[in-house]
Amino acid sequence: MKKLEVISADIVKNKTLSINKRYLIDAEVHVVAGITLTIQNGVTVLIKNGEIKAGRLKRSALIFDQGSKLRARNVTFKAAGASNKVERKADNGGLWFIGNFRDASKDGISVKADRKKTVSSFTGNILLTSYLGRKDPLGKKKRQRAVDDDIDGLSVLGVGPDEWKIPTIRCHYSADDGIDLTNAHIKVNKLEVRHPTEDALNISSSRLEINKHLIVEMGEFSDPDRHIFDLETDDGAAYVEIHKHCKVNICGMFGNQLVLSSIDLPQPAADPLAVYKFESKSSQRASLVYSISED
Repeated sequence: MKKLEVISADIVKNKTLSINKRYLIDAEVHVVAGITLTIQNGVTVLIKNGEIKAGRLKRSALIFDQGSKLRARNVTFKAAGASNKVERKADNGGLWFIGNFRDASKDGISVKADRKKTVSSFTGNILLTSYLGRKDPLGKKKRQRAVDDDIDGLSVLGVGPDEWKIPTIRCHYSADDGIDLTNAHIKVNKLEVRHPTEDALNISSSRLEINKHLIVEMGEFSDPDRHIFDLETDDGAAYVEIHKHCKVNICGMFGNQLVLSSIDLPQPAADPLAVYKFESKSSQRASLVYSISED
């Protein structure tokens, strides 16, 4: 069995994660500005479940700070239980990427864009997340502390298109939303979100462009808190652009108060609880899902 390396402090020097080891994130770990984290092809990084005392999220998480760099090919991030082995349960702080494109803030994590500072750079082929994030606490209506708040599986804050060069994202079984973009603009070839606890794509005052394949599998049942698209407009309009010739496989509740401009995708039903299902390849025209007012 490969030796386990526990990472429980911020990464402040350039570091390479080797295919010959296993890795466990056991704290709120930041890759700080100016530092490059290189991850060899095929590495799986585990993020420990459970409450911790330190950090803003009160959960173990890997956070790429503004001005940091990721260099990877195919990398997987999964949840780990008390025995430091893969666990099919999400109770962690997830995976975060922070850029220098726009100001952004959520869940106690914030960034201010500053053109005098180094931009971030996130490069790879395939990024897979599994059972990341944290669910809402059961039986609680108010969340007043970070330890009580839900956390998305993959969070992208203030990242611009020149900073994001990872063409394939796969998010499976996230505890809250599958992928959250806040005041960001990224482009991908393939995006796959399967069975998130809440929304698949939470796009907050951001633009997400998908070139070749969009897969969202929510299941064929109605839930007013689970949508394929959740577009929020706190700091401006939100857009999901599905490029021409893009293959689309989506199933779930479409989303509320959204505009769909498409000659391929059918308009969602008037019933907000109706299941929306579409499997086809887009034609010569792009499709756009957007909101300019609060969802």
